[in-house]
Amino acid sequence: MRYLYLIILTIMLGIRSFSYNVDDYIFFNKGLEANQKGDYKNSLFYYEIYQKNFPYSYPLASNYAKYYIAKNYMDMKKYDEALLFFSRAVYVPQNYVKQEFKKTNYFQYRRDYNVAKIYELKNEKNKSIEYYKRLVTNYYDPQLEPYEKKALKILEKTNEKYRYIYEIKYQDNLKVIDKLTKEELLDLANYFYEKKEYEKTVKILNKAGSYTENKVSQKIIYLESLLKLDENKKVIELTNDIQIGEANFLFIRAVAYEQNKDYSRAIYNYEKIEDVKLKDRAAFRIGRIYYKIEDYTKAREVLEKTNQKNERIDSLLLDIYIKLQNRKKFIELYNKFKNKYPENPKIGLYYMVYTKLIENDRNSWQLANYNVFFASNYVVRNYMNSINNFEIKKTYKEEVLKDALTQIGALKNPELLELAVQSNNFDLDTETIQDKITIMNSYIESKFYKESFKKVNIFRREFYRYRNLLHYVYPKYYREEVQNTRKKYLVPQSLIYTVMYIESGFDNENNKFEKLGLMGIPKKIVKNNDEYYYNPQINIDTGTEILKKIYDKHNGMILKTLIEYIYGEKVLKGLNFELDGDLKLETIVDEKFQTEIEEIVYTYAFYSAIYN
Repeated sequence: MRYLYLIILTIMLGIRSFSYNVDDYIFFNKGLEANQKGDYKNSLFYYEIYQKNFPYSYPLASNYAKYYIAKNYMDMKKYDEALLFFSRAVYVPQNYVKQEFKKTNYFQYRRDYNVAKIYELKNEKNKSIEYYKRLVTNYYDPQLEPYEKKALKILEKTNEKYRYIYEIKYQDNLKVIDKLTKEELLDLANYFYEKKEYEKTVKILNKAGSYTENKVSQKIIYLESLLKLDENKKVIELTNDIQIGEANFLFIRAVAYEQNKDYSRAIYNYEKIEDVKLKDRAAFRIGRIYYKIEDYTKAREVLEKTNQKNERIDSLLLDIYIKLQNRKKFIELYNKFKNKYPENPKIGLYYMVYTKLIENDRNSWQLANYNVFFASNYVVRNYMNSINNFEIKKTYKEEVLKDALTQIGALKNPELLELAVQSNNFDLDTETIQDKITIMNSYIESKFYKESFKKVNIFRREFYRYRNLLHYVYPKYYREEVQNTRKKYLVPQSLIYTVMYIESGFDNENNKFEKLGLMGIPKKIVKNNDEYYYNPQINIDTGTEILKKIYDKHNGMILKTLIEYIYGEKVLKGLNFELDGDLKLETIVDEKFQTEIEEIVYTYAFYSAIYN
């Protein structure tokens, strides 16, 4: 009977005009669905047909499918078959391959958990424990946490130290840190450092032993955590005896002086750095200090001598040329900059200055006097008026391609759609903007918002060049939920979308850095009810209620509202705002934080310009 059903299904799938064949994805997905319903026998039936009839299917060839086939054998209690499939290979996503610093591949991590579970069920304790131990990490990755929690609970039966690790990581109990060895404490310190919990990092490293006994990497983590906590004097004391060759420590010492506004000592320490990797970064910091104290000529001298120019250095040089009103230098650098960094938030500002210079406008340099929030809104609107629309062509090929990807998207599994995009089965040319638009539309129509946001970040350089493609970069997902909430709390929709863009990247199951869901609701207020706040409408409503209180508190000042919501009141109070609530970016010492603030400001400006 099952084979008769299979024949009918195959005939139905075959009655269609020319199109890309997605039958392999459909059959594989039927196996997934049967497994999810607990119908393991039928799941195995579909998987066997899938492997037999589609041996070159990309989900199978990439090893993605083998995990689920193994998992179904495991659910059927056929443990030897499950182990065989788990051991054959592990799927490696493209984004993992491209990571500069490799950590555990999520798919491998999940595989190891199930292998550990199988050996536990087979009463092969030693092998089981070996795999469970692999799941205890010394770095922060919220995606892995559910498996690590389970592993620690099992491992604590073999060694009490795992209970202490669990309590420290997941129950905020630092009272038991004296129960662990130095190496175990150092692993925990690295975990909390990556989690941006700097007070815990410092406390654990203090317990691990004296500063002088630590390795270089541990000292750097300790000092950088102190910088984040504004413990500048302590950093300066600890780095008092550093030598010329210790570039990382010289840099940290210089930052401490800079944060203390002792600019002469900061410059002195930056200038002592000889390491090739840090020398230009130090020069950038020196140039920025001179820019901050309005010595633009000195800033220019320092930055023009740098060996390896980058986006930050070139951007600062353009700002300096504006201040010095150096027409020739500005035009020369701008023409290179616009092609190398079309997605830079300040490209609109530079374009406007350039246009006025070409037109010999006497007020060409005036824009440089505005602060970041006013300038960004003014510049973005003018930038959008300066760029053209992309001519979207509805070719037969694109229609067929869209149909194939839409069919896969209709299976409601974003991983399958990503596999289809990665494969060579659909003649996708990801070098062309047209195919990139087709890919984006397939994600959006399938309501895979988190995945579409990640995908557009790969495409954003090209999309920034065209006015009608900017909505992909700054999307309005969850429109109905936002519209309902905006009317309820009377706050600008651009404010809500900016928060979602920055806090979660439209991931409704976001749980990074002790924040939950689309609008990053702080975990401390949710009372261990995480799942409740993953609901988009509940999360957006709760987040907007908090946003409204901050918005009213600051009398509608957008920038202050966004910074307090995202970073907290303490960070907000540490910034030097103008009377109108605007901010001079050069007053922010931390270059990463400065970049983040700039991104927030321009995100709001683009949302306001595109949709209002």
